Amino acid sequence: MPKVLKWILLFSGAALLAVMVLVAAAFPFLAVNDPSGAKTVVVEGWIPPEFLPKVKAEIDRRGYERVYTTGTTRNLSYTLRMHDTISVVLRNPEKGRLIVSACGSDGSGFRVIADNDTVLERIVTPTCKDYSASLRTPVERLALLPTYSMAGEPDWEMLFTLYVELNGTNVHELQRSTTILRASGTRENGLPTFADAAADQLRKAGLEASKVTPLPTTGVGASRTWANARRFGQQARSDGLKQVDVISLGIHARRSRAMYRKACGPDVEVGIISLDDPEMKRGTWWMEPLGWLKVMKELAGVPAGYLVEEGP
Repeated sequence: MPKVLKWILLFSGAALLAVMVLVAAAFPFLAVNDPSGAKTVVVEGWIPPEFLPKVKAEIDRRGYERVYTTGTTRNLSYTLRMHDTISVVLRNPEKGRLIVSACGSDGSGFRVIADNDTVLERIVTPTCKDYSASLRTPVERLALLPTYSMAGEPDWEMLFTLYVELNGTNVHELQRSTTILRASGTRENGLPTFADAAADQLRKAGLEASKVTPLPTTGVGASRTWANARRFGQQARSDGLKQVDVISLGIHARRSRAMYRKACGPDVEVGIISLDDPEMKRGTWWMEPLGWLKVMKELAGVPAGYLVEEGP
């Protein structure tokens, strides 16, 4: 083997080893825990629902008195029982191609009523699939309700909507309001954003409703985290906050703190709490290729927390 080639291979191996050591050492840097001692906390609404009981326990343990949830628009995803109905009022009359992605138990299906006309009716499978229809004239209201061809109990969860789109746009982005009409006669406000969904889950986990304030985010731009942080920064100034902690998940914590610090400005002390992520366990994450990819991706994204441009 030529001597030059040996040096190239040696140098490449050393460089690769250095990168691996750097990435391996980055995990505790990214999954930072540094609470400020504040009595106010922000919960990032994108945290999966199954983690929110842990968030609730953290809120109780640290004695937070005020809780904000942030989050961008979520898909029109709901679970329906017999005789439930999703009712959506659009901001403006719309027409075009409607797509419903849904799945459910054997014998279940759904019907979509646009204003007063049934425009789509299908039987679904246990695996979610897309079903489409054309709205030829502008409509103001959409109603989606489960159908079923087999006997069942009223409390059975019959249908799940994964998303609903109109001309490629999430219907939650077009809505004026979304309401879930339950078979029992009760009405529930829809959850159009992750901020709304996280607040709802925290209340269901036992958090006092008066403590929770959802802060929905619109006009996302290139970064959802920055959009959420900027929305909270506006609220922090309005409410005169001087200290706040942010609850994030795993290795996203470093980037979240940087963006919330920039959005809040120098007058607000921002702490951070990183919940353990089961998919990225400390001490074992490096045993899976996906773990390395996630750490490298998050490490590359850290500078964005310092370089984002201030906006209105």
